[in-house]
Amino acid sequence: MSRLDELPPDQRAALSLLLRQHKSYAEVAALLGIAERAVHDRAHAAIAVLAPRQARELTPERREEVGDYLLGQQPGVAERLRTRTYLGGSEPARAWAKEIAAQLHPFAGASLPEIPAGAPEPQRLQDLTASAASPAPAPGAAPAPPRARSAQSSRLGGAVLLVAIVAAVVVAVVLLSGGGSSKAKKSSTTAGTASTKTGPAVENQITLKPAQAKSGSVGVVDILAEKGKTAFFIEAQHIPASKGFYYAIWLYNSHTSALPLSKSPAVGSTHRLAGGSLLPSTAADYHEILLTRETNPHPKHPGRVILRGPFSLTG
Repeated sequence: MSRLDELPPDQRAALSLLLRQHKSYAEVAALLGIAERAVHDRAHAAIAVLAPRQARELTPERREEVGDYLLGQQPGVAERLRTRTYLGGSEPARAWAKEIAAQLHPFAGASLPEIPAGAPEPQRLQDLTASAASPAPAPGAAPAPPRARSAQSSRLGGAVLLVAIVAAVVVAVVLLSGGGSSKAKKSSTTAGTASTKTGPAVENQITLKPAQAKSGSVGVVDILAEKGKTAFFIEAQHIPASKGFYYAIWLYNSHTSALPLSKSPAVGSTHRLAGGSLLPSTAADYHEILLTRETNPHPKHPGRVILRGPFSLTG
């Protein structure tokens, strides 16, 4: 039985307006004639007692973050992606979120945001390893069309990429400066899908293949869209630990037409890199996405390519 029935009337009312009517804290505050912070506090006090045992495993700051995520109160795609990443890598947070979601189901139904799974399915990792045996496209060659997704991989959607992410290796969203070509200065409109309260929509899933045929490195990129904004999430596994270099992500057409997206902190003994950021408005102009090794802090061209794949905003 849901513990919602045990909540005080003011807390139930706040949750009902937030979840059933999809209101923001500010909108509920205006309806009730109270301060916005009071609405926030009532809602969070309510969800704190819905799963008290699991709540004790999280810090207050993390409970607030996950609570805002579940209540649909995070302002943009970047915040939601960050919380999904945290949930994917934290078993206690994931357990608390699942229990809260179960308790809130009578109010929210299917409109609650997705809670990522805790680990990639073994078959998915085998598929990635098998795909790595195929030769990478030659520089400048026309990219192959994205691989058709099976019903299983479509069902997984962004979960494969957003799970098993260890906080120490999450990619810092640090834009490279001084790189790219004049093409980066052109403006264009990216394809986007109107989002719903359930969070970003997975528009495409790209398998990354190693540039060296004998390499065991594998990777996947998800393209996500929400409210007209587009973001990428990358997970790469079995890549060398970075010593004296760093990894960078590029959009690429040719040596003279490449756009640096972000760089990562050091990759250590996990040999894994994961994370993401928003895509620029010119992203649709590029046909490949690369993971490279870089030693220049402000590279003008991609360095040694570790992984690459055909890039498009939609599958």
